[in-house]
Amino acid sequence: MKRPTSGHPRHVSRRRFLAGSVAATAGAAVLARAPAALGQQVRELQVWHTEVEPQTVKTIQDTSIAEFERKFPGFKVKQQALGWGDLNTKLLASLAAGNPPDLTHLNPFVTASLHTKGLLRPMDELIRALGESDIHEATLKLQFFDGKYYGVTHAIGATYFAERRDLREKAGLKAPETYDDMLKLAAALTEGGRHALQMPGEKLYMGFVHPAEWLASNGGAWVDAKTWRPQLNGRAMLETLEYLQKLNRFMPGGWSGQKYLDTLAALATGKIAMAHLSGARTIGYIERYAPDTMRDPDHFQPMFRPRGPSGQKGISALDGENWGVFTQSKYPNEAFEFLRLFYKKEHYLQYCHTVPIHLTPIFKSMIGDPEYLANPRIKKWRSWHDFMVTGLKGARFLPIGFSRPEDNLLPFLAELDGSGIVADMIVEVMVGGKPPKAEADRAQKRAEELLAQLGFKRWA
Repeated sequence: MKRPTSGHPRHVSRRRFLAGSVAATAGAAVLARAPAALGQQVRELQVWHTEVEPQTVKTIQDTSIAEFERKFPGFKVKQQALGWGDLNTKLLASLAAGNPPDLTHLNPFVTASLHTKGLLRPMDELIRALGESDIHEATLKLQFFDGKYYGVTHAIGATYFAERRDLREKAGLKAPETYDDMLKLAAALTEGGRHALQMPGEKLYMGFVHPAEWLASNGGAWVDAKTWRPQLNGRAMLETLEYLQKLNRFMPGGWSGQKYLDTLAALATGKIAMAHLSGARTIGYIERYAPDTMRDPDHFQPMFRPRGPSGQKGISALDGENWGVFTQSKYPNEAFEFLRLFYKKEHYLQYCHTVPIHLTPIFKSMIGDPEYLANPRIKKWRSWHDFMVTGLKGARFLPIGFSRPEDNLLPFLAELDGSGIVADMIVEVMVGGKPPKAEADRAQKRAEELLAQLGFKRWA
């Protein structure tokens, strides 16, 4: 993943994004304004995004923003790089005040909620200009409603295990394909004071990201496709809870109070053999904290999720926020013009290279482009890039929080995420040792009440 920074604000726990209805905030669309002529007051284009790395912020400033301001001399672009929690809090407040940014990152699982409230502008013309057929299928229609596009992904990343491949191979074990395989591997790698793996304790991951992966990997879903009735006490979740309770034995005590970054540090320093939540940004931690002789892909490699007994294949989360333009945006036309420049090849290539591999291009033509692959870090860690490509081709990734592709149409995933219902269930079973069936039934009841309160109950 990214070159590590202290506290890594991109991965802090999410506050509830849509706490209460923001339906009343949708006003009439603001008429687009033409670029200001010289001599007029300079106008400010507000652009918010979640790429907080200093080198990424600088690259956006030096490429897309610089060209935009040359092309539209009456405008200045103000970019704000915000962690998820900060972004969501500020965005909710700005929507309620009727003054959102002109352009912002959103997560795919909140886009449907905003669309149903009439808050997003379609961007079909932009998609066609970028090359609709060249945008990777994994991201193309994540924000596609009523025959129109309402978002475009900024770049592709993914989550998976990062493992000490050398330790697993020394133990003579293959990469786990099933939950049972994973338990056997965890038992083999827990020795000499080292634990097999560690999960991040934040509710964002334990209550939303990982449960979606587990459901998808075990033939389950958040809700019934027709009735939208939650499925938290269904077979897919119950089998997973039983597996997680067993897996907890091979994790360090107190893991639920530690954060995502702690797991990467533990992997790099040899305290654990596998980080449950990883991605190409992990390379930065390996290169900083692992012993000098081990900072290479001979020791550290990615690994796919295992499948449950009711699943067909293990599924990981696709990490890629989409750009969104609001009906209330002050300068929507200029926001779309900015995106045209953002995706201009010479600008976009530099952007993707600020976090190599994790910021994988959304364009199929660029993923294998020699110019993209020439980046020194990609060359060194090429096996991680190849892993990403293999996962995309094999449909091993779903957008963050999705249990199936159709979840992009569910207008309540943001509220489910913010409720803490699923996180409470997972932690009670894993750390508290509570009976999976009882906790699943309790979570099911709470989820049904939540969806009923939100007006999304379709079942009898």
